[in-house]
Amino acid sequence: MHFEILVEGQSDVIALSILMSKIVGEYRNPHTWKIHKHQGLGKISDNPAQQPDIRDKSLLHNLPAKLRAYGEEEAPDLVVVVLVDLDDRSDCIAFKNELAELLNYCDKKPRSLFRIAIEELEAWYLGDSTALKLAYPDIKQDILDGYVQDSQVGTWEILAEMVYPGGLNALHVKGKRSSLVLQEKTNWTKNICPYLNVEQNQSPSFCCFRDGLRRMAP
Repeated sequence: MHFEILVEGQSDVIALSILMSKIVGEYRNPHTWKIHKHQGLGKISDNPAQQPDIRDKSLLHNLPAKLRAYGEEEAPDLVVVVLVDLDDRSDCIAFKNELAELLNYCDKKPRSLFRIAIEELEAWYLGDSTALKLAYPDIKQDILDGYVQDSQVGTWEILAEMVYPGGLNALHVKGKRSSLVLQEKTNWTKNICPYLNVEQNQSPSFCCFRDGLRRMAP
């Protein structure tokens, strides 16, 4: 099976570059994949049937057109995987259905898997306390103990409080907040993902992603 994986940004690319072989086996033995990053999540166009604005590189804006293009390939061994963050949306099922409905704008529907990290990809890291401690031996255990898995409480902010020197406040005051936060998210991904145990992860949204891939690639 070959997976075409559409993600929001660089941290997702790094994470899945590490995790895919843990989930479906070594690359080319027998499965393959390609991960495509976008410039953020964006939003679905009011008219998904129209061609996307080439200036908008976000995932959701371009998703309808990409699904149509993959469908035209008619490749029996192709699976399109769409991974997005739930962020502050209140209804995961409704969001997933909204994504799946975009297939109705395809003349030929590609085989697709839509998955949502709740609330953000960092929830997957928080699903493996052993990996966190291996990556960050000085992690604040009391904050980790108080975290409820896949809760919508500001996931990356919780992780920052656990592992960043001085916590979230220190991260906010250093340099330009947006660029520094993105860099730290990348660092967390690089440091934690190699230690993640995909079989024992406690994040329900990660397990849903893992099991969905495995059903597509038995």
